[in-house]
Amino acid sequence: MEIVRIVLIGIVTGVLVVTIKQKQPEIALQVSIIAGLIIFIYVVDYIVIAIDYVKDIVNKYNIPYESITVILKIIGVAYICEFAVHVLKDTGENSIANKVEIAGRVFIVVLSLPILSSFMNMVIGMLE
Repeated sequence: MEIVRIVLIGIVTGVLVVTIKQKQPEIALQVSIIAGLIIFIYVVDYIVIAIDYVKDIVNKYNIPYESITVILKIIGVAYICEFAVHVLKDTGENSIANKVEIAGRVFIVVLSLPILSSFMNMVIGMLE
């Protein structure tokens, strides 16, 4: 299973980083970031599979594609920002991590506005 491979990469990297950090912290940070990117690359394949599956559901049930696109973008922004925030926190850049987190939240709010507008139109249409 792929998850076992990812977990093993994480564990081995964690042990390696702890060992290296004592003598060369700058190399330990680079090893940690590279491992994070490798894990992210593994996961991207599964994200593509999930998106294809969602597209099939959209086509099968005639769901407006724009709504699903917005939801997928929101999920994407959340995951990308979370990944970046964790990398920044690993590097000790908590201040920048907080700014990236806030920026991600702002983008999520902006991306969700069309869905909110559509929902409000639906509610108003039901009341009329």
